[in-house]
Amino acid sequence: MFYKFNINKKLLLIKLSFFFYDCGIAPINPFLPSIAKQRGIPVFVIGIIFTFMPIFNIVARPITGYITDRWRCRKQVFLGASLLNAFFTPLIHFTPDFNDNGHAEDLDIMTHWKFWIFLATITVRMLLWMVGDVLQDTICLEILGDDKKSYGRQRVWGAVGWGISTLLVGTCVDCYSVDKEHKNYLPAYLIAMAFLICHFIVASQLDNNQTCTSKNITKDVIKILSDVKVCSYLVWAVFAGIFTAYIWFYLFLYIEDLANIYHQERLPWIKTIQGFSVTVECCMGEIPVYIMTGYILKKIGHMTAFSVSFAMFSMRFFLYSIIKDPLWVLPVELTNGITFALAFVAGISYAAEVAPSGSAGTLQGLFGMAFHGIGVSLGSFMAGYTFEHMGSSASFELLSYVAFTTFLVQVSVSQLIMRMSRPIENGTAD
Repeated sequence: MFYKFNINKKLLLIKLSFFFYDCGIAPINPFLPSIAKQRGIPVFVIGIIFTFMPIFNIVARPITGYITDRWRCRKQVFLGASLLNAFFTPLIHFTPDFNDNGHAEDLDIMTHWKFWIFLATITVRMLLWMVGDVLQDTICLEILGDDKKSYGRQRVWGAVGWGISTLLVGTCVDCYSVDKEHKNYLPAYLIAMAFLICHFIVASQLDNNQTCTSKNITKDVIKILSDVKVCSYLVWAVFAGIFTAYIWFYLFLYIEDLANIYHQERLPWIKTIQGFSVTVECCMGEIPVYIMTGYILKKIGHMTAFSVSFAMFSMRFFLYSIIKDPLWVLPVELTNGITFALAFVAGISYAAEVAPSGSAGTLQGLFGMAFHGIGVSLGSFMAGYTFEHMGSSASFELLSYVAFTTFLVQVSVSQLIMRMSRPIENGTAD
């Protein structure tokens, strides 16, 4: 007996969009701190850079959401950001090197014009990523309609792309840099460009489902923000962003520290190890969680998902603090699904559920502002300071205690809010 196998074209396209977009972003984002450090930028200055850049999320994501909601230009802006990013990313390779100009001491390097060219280039690229990222999530949720808990099953393809791309890039950079004093990241820039062009082609086929616009977006959003539960949700998004910043921007520096201090025999293939660590994070750690998020959130709720995430962050950071061999980082990365993915999907889906009609982009922008703009920015500054003054392993030990304290506070506050609002909670987002 033969069964007809139906493929939902809309969902197939959004899956491919996530896949190619993350394939195009992953060759650069995790490697940027290593690229900056190789150019002679001190770790504390790297912390300042990655404190400064995510602050743009505070403005870029909500404004992008508001403008595209107000003027119904979501798809056009999304495609424009993707295509511009494709051609802007390779420019990083051509920014002047300042490793040997005598300015790489503490903050002195920030007075050199070459530093500002490098900073301006990576900042514009990050802004384009921020715009595309928030709009892709919003477009996906528009396509899903009432089935918003299926978001994770679409987003999982971004994790697949991110994991495959980082391993590919790490291996290519190591092979391209054999017998060279420094790693040459040209393959990373070219791979990113190719995947982003593929993304533009796929995303241009997405349906433009932006049909409803709220008549008073500002009033609707203010009304939503007057809910204490929504405000607490944004606070937990900030803490999730702080913890995630240590992983996104400083995990590779930590792996390099372990290799330099304890296992120098790993250095020739350190980029492959770093790339594979992200492959483990995404393809082994995140995929099961993304597939099951609809079921998980239905059973435990959005706030409990944050609680589980914070508890696992605490355990993850403690494991980092006791590891000596870079290869032992790989099994720890399996926890990325419960730490990052669970909290992130809980945040995205909760924003979608409480958003008034026509204000979806604005609410997604507010979540992005809390997570990326405030949380990741604070986390980057904290990581830069603690890595510079305490070292990487001691920094993760301290952060494990901070994450556990956050877990205890978040559970207590959520229980208090639940008792206060229990009569209203039936049938609404939790």
